[in-house]
Amino acid sequence: MATETQRSYIKDLSVMKLKEFKEFKEMLYANKIVEPSSKIVGEAESIDAVLDATTDLQASKMIEALLAKKVPVRSKVYSNSRSIKSIEGLDKIKAKIRSWNFNEL
Repeated sequence: MATETQRSYIKDLSVMKLKEFKEFKEMLYANKIVEPSSKIVGEAESIDAVLDATTDLQASKMIEALLAKKVPVRSKVYSNSRSIKSIEGLDKIKAKIRSWNFNEL
């Protein structure tokens, strides 16, 4: 089983080097760390679920594969549609707050 130190390092590297969990699974298959037919990895919904069934050797290979990956470019600017959704959400919150009545307290 992967050690706590390995687990923590893998999670930190995954956040830094990958954009989504799907990439983590693909990396495991591409680097032959697990077989593509692995039911545990295929059905996993989190890195923890994968790491629960990982040997310390597999964890070491995951760390090596993650270290070899480049840090992806992440935009610091929201897309127009995401900005609109955020503004609409804030407007709904403001409208809700305006409807509150504190006189009844």
